[in-house]
Amino acid sequence: MSVDAALVTLPSGDRGFSISACYVGAPEAGKPVIEPMMTFGSPVESRLQAVPYLQIQSAADSLFPRGRRYYWKAQFLHEISDAAIDALLDSYAKAPNHWSLLVFQQVGGAIARVPASHSPYANRDAAFDCFPIAIWDDPADDEANMRWARDLWNAVRPFSTGGVYANNLGDEGDERVRDAYGENYARLAAVKKQYDPTNFFRLNQNIRPE
Repeated sequence: MSVDAALVTLPSGDRGFSISACYVGAPEAGKPVIEPMMTFGSPVESRLQAVPYLQIQSAADSLFPRGRRYYWKAQFLHEISDAAIDALLDSYAKAPNHWSLLVFQQVGGAIARVPASHSPYANRDAAFDCFPIAIWDDPADDEANMRWARDLWNAVRPFSTGGVYANNLGDEGDERVRDAYGENYARLAAVKKQYDPTNFFRLNQNIRPE
C-alpha cells in the first residue's frame, strides 16, 4: 500500500486534509488494510473502489490543465513532527488562492530496502516528499504565488533531510542537484567525465563532468 496526502482548500473555502491510498493486489485483501484510515475521525467524504492502473496514473490530471501557471519547491522529510505540522499549517493558511496545495508523497518502504550506493537515487532514508504547489492563472499574480511556495518551503526547511527528488527540481542551481544525488554525486560526475567530458547532455538537472 502507498499513501499520498495534501492540504487542500474545499469549494466552501474551508481547509481540508485529503488522503489518497492505493493498494495493489486483490481487493478483498486491500479493503481491511485501507478501511481503518477511512473510518478514522469524521471524514467529510470517503470513497473506496477498484480502478484500472491508467486511471490511477491520470487521477491528478484535472488539477494541472495546460495553460495555467504552476510553481513548486520540494524537499524530503524523515518524519512529520509536531513542530513541522505547526509550520505547515501556519504556512498553508496563507495560501494565495483555493487551488494551492501542500503535497506529501510517501517514500521509504520498498525504496528504503535498496542501499543508496546501488543506484544514482540516494535519498532512500526519507519517509516523505513534501512540496507546496502554487497554481494560478494571471501573470500579474506570479510574484505572490511563487513567494508563498518559497516561504512555505523555507518554513519547513529546518525539518528537511536536505535531500530532494531530481524530478521535482526547477531551476535551483548546482547545489540542489548535488542534494538530489547526495553521496552518489561524485561517482556520477566521474562517469560523466568519462563518457561526456564536454557536457553535451546538459539540458537536464545537470551533473557536470569532474
